[in-house]
Amino acid sequence: MPSSKSVKFHAGKVQYDDETNRCTPLPHKGVISIKPSVDEPDFLDFTWSAKSDSTQSSVGTIEKDEFLLIPGDVTIKKIQSCNTGRVIALTFLSSGAKYLYWLQDVGDIDQLDKWTDKDDKIIRDISELIYVNDEDEEEEDEEAETPNEEVEVKDEGSEQQPVATAATAATSAKPDLKLPISSISSVLDLETIDKHLAGLNTEQLKELYGQFLPQSVAENPTKEQILDVIRSGFFQQSEQKLSQYLTQGNGAGYLLAQSLKFDYHGEGIDGFLTGIRELAKKEKSDEKAEGEDTEMKD
Repeated sequence: MPSSKSVKFHAGKVQYDDETNRCTPLPHKGVISIKPSVDEPDFLDFTWSAKSDSTQSSVGTIEKDEFLLIPGDVTIKKIQSCNTGRVIALTFLSSGAKYLYWLQDVGDIDQLDKWTDKDDKIIRDISELIYVNDEDEEEEDEEAETPNEEVEVKDEGSEQQPVATAATAATSAKPDLKLPISSISSVLDLETIDKHLAGLNTEQLKELYGQFLPQSVAENPTKEQILDVIRSGFFQQSEQKLSQYLTQGNGAGYLLAQSLKFDYHGEGIDGFLTGIRELAKKEKSDEKAEGEDTEMKD
């Protein structure tokens, strides 16, 4: 369930040099705001903006930072090695991008790197916003997959036996009953993807998936790097959103069929996957036919 909580505090930008590993705090005063996104309630809008007070003559030249934070895809931590101020690092797991800021609320003037109770509360508040509780999500997924299944426990002598409801009994009586797919990841799970990637070399991985990967790994991707992307919060959130739109039956399946140019097989994840499978088979068949035609010409 998306949070309605917001966080706002004073902070400045930090310039990081990759070659020297040095952090240089910029002198400008600024404010960081983190709040639920208006367009995507499950995500967060992050904004750093310079304060427009009269003491900052060059404020207009400082670029504003605006990011969409996806819980599970971003981390926040203190930079303990900095002894000239209190610096925090915002890191995006899917892209590897990192942004540093130094806290400007009043701290201990004798120890510039001393973290105050207020600083610690800021870190806790941000962590609560960007942290994904996997256990809660698993429980919600299980409830969504078996909405009509209930189990009662009756005491008969010394043993306790589960008694299923009519919905469970009907399912048990018909083992060939096909239930609708509740999420794409239930079909394309990590084990299945791992086996598929293991059969491809680096060139094949780049050819098939390079354009969909972060720029930092797209040039020479490995199986482990691709799996890391799939495990990232950004990918999981996107997969959940797509699964949700498809299962709502509001035309998302038709729009995807038109966009990706495959035959429409109805709404829902089943229809989407069927269309994608047929499209992949057709593309493979066309490539084979092209190869044979080239050989004949030669």
